[in-house]
Amino acid sequence: MPSVITRAHGAAVSWSRLFVLLFVVILAVPVIAPPAVEAASLKDQIAAAKERQAALTKSIAKSQRLVSQLKSDEAKTKKDLDATKEDLKDIRADQEAVKARIEKVGERLKRIEARHADLVDEQRQTDFTLGLLEQELANGETDLKARRQALALRLAEAHRAENTTILEQLLTAESFSDVLSDTSAYLSIADQDAQLAQQITQDQQALDSLRLLTTSTRLRTDQLRRDTLDTQERVEELRAQLREAKQRLGVLERATEKARDRQKAAIARIAKNKKQAQAIVQKQQSARNKLMRTIRNKVASMQAKASAQFGGVAPTGSSGRFDWPTRGSITQGYGCTGYYINPPKGSCAHFHDGIDIANGSGTPIYAAASGVVAYIGFNRYEAPPQAFIAVIAHGGGISTLYAHMLATYPVRVGQTVKKGQRIGSMGNTGGSFGSHLHFEVWAGGDWQPVNPYAYLP
Repeated sequence: MPSVITRAHGAAVSWSRLFVLLFVVILAVPVIAPPAVEAASLKDQIAAAKERQAALTKSIAKSQRLVSQLKSDEAKTKKDLDATKEDLKDIRADQEAVKARIEKVGERLKRIEARHADLVDEQRQTDFTLGLLEQELANGETDLKARRQALALRLAEAHRAENTTILEQLLTAESFSDVLSDTSAYLSIADQDAQLAQQITQDQQALDSLRLLTTSTRLRTDQLRRDTLDTQERVEELRAQLREAKQRLGVLERATEKARDRQKAAIARIAKNKKQAQAIVQKQQSARNKLMRTIRNKVASMQAKASAQFGGVAPTGSSGRFDWPTRGSITQGYGCTGYYINPPKGSCAHFHDGIDIANGSGTPIYAAASGVVAYIGFNRYEAPPQAFIAVIAHGGGISTLYAHMLATYPVRVGQTVKKGQRIGSMGNTGGSFGSHLHFEVWAGGDWQPVNPYAYLP
């Protein structure tokens, strides 16, 4: 009997020692760490995505600067082209100035096209980088999904273990080692899963933030793409306008050159040699001087009337300038000239006192500014054919002369005319070499011709 008790007592001691050993072993078993491969990989992907996001921000800023510069250049180019178009309608600017502006527009358009090409390249690089960023975010989501699934399985296993006592595991376990493994996992799983869940949460927040930035970036790049397309359309429009301006300038230059050729041919027919040309010039000067002596008093009288009516100053409008008196092309400007039919003046062997504007016979001629008509009619001191001219006094010592008009009398001496009012028609009267208007501006009490360009827009 004692031996039985002793055996029973020994068995009890053995089970007690087993439980103590079990818990000692369980406490001694190290915590099983969760797989860290996915977390480390995602961390690298997030870091790479942040770098790409920073690169995208710089790229978009560069594209926005290019767009701003393009818009500025486009506005300037359009303004110059619009001005050129207006100039080419008539004689509001000389051809050399128009040609210089067209060349300037061409150079600026080249810069615009180069910047547009840079913008397209930058847009292409931005799209490529954005595509890589979106792929990295997709990869990060895939990694997170796998880790969430792993965590779900661990939590499901923990839930199963939580509802099973250690004794039940011991009684039902197939091997002691399985009990140790399951029990060790059961005791350590809460801390590990908490850490894993926290890491997943942090990574998800980082990805969400990057995705939000990526979506915003995509919207900005889409807007830049639209701006790029709009810029391309505007560049093509500007290029077409530039081609049209060049074509119209070419037509004007050829027409002007033909008119000049006709003048030169006529001069050559009239004055076959230098001596004959000098004789013609002397006759013209004599006829002009005689006319001026005749109309001087009339001009002075109408100047006084104009000054009284317009306040004693030249009524040149709010802009302070005259209007062009007609439309056409300038065949000869004010100043030194190569036409030997013109008289010498100062250091110039031949000098032109006004501006010659050529156009078809009958082209309307208008008052350059408001004033009083001082003279209209033929210069009777010239040998036939005599020039038909008009002189308008504007007040303030300023007068204008219009010569070679058709012999019509749409206005009369002493009549007040408004700026832009028709006073005659372009013709070929007098010593003219083709249908054109010779326009002069006089200033001072002696009515000396001055540079008309100083009064014209």
